[in-house]
Amino acid sequence: MVVKRPRGRPKNPPKFKELMEELMYTVEIFEPDELRMFKGLSGIYLKDFDEEHLTANDMDDILSIALNKVLELRLLKASKGQTDMQIDASAAIERLRKATEKLKESLATRRKDRIDPKKFGGFSIVDIAVAYDMDKKQELMAQSAYFKEEEAEVLKSELLVGNKEDEDAEMIKANREE
Repeated sequence: MVVKRPRGRPKNPPKFKELMEELMYTVEIFEPDELRMFKGLSGIYLKDFDEEHLTANDMDDILSIALNKVLELRLLKASKGQTDMQIDASAAIERLRKATEKLKESLATRRKDRIDPKKFGGFSIVDIAVAYDMDKKQELMAQSAYFKEEEAEVLKSELLVGNKEDEDAEMIKANREE
């Protein structure tokens, strides 16, 4: 009898951090402060992704980005105070930064490819504009109601009798010729 193995990724793949701890000999590569920085950076970058959907390429890119940052810092420390080494270090740092940008672009591209466009199909900029207009309309209606109440209170005031009770006021009746 032939045993069928499921196709695709395993349902419960191991956690990326656990794999990194087991498989990478980071202790041999980095100094203690660099190791702390590497683990921190890789952790920060991992938080941007859902670990269930990470591929091997994603993991490799994340580790490379963190490694590039640590190497950049190492070069900056090594060239501190040495002008002749700063020129070489700046060229190497520039190459590391370009490589990091390419890695970030590839991560972003793969992330975009994984997004299901149907998931967000019912929501558009028009929905946002309509919601904004409704909020604005409610705000203006409340302001209008407030002004009407204020006007009603002012009209009831005894101060608005006009000048009909002044001593020198005369009633003038208009003669209309029709």
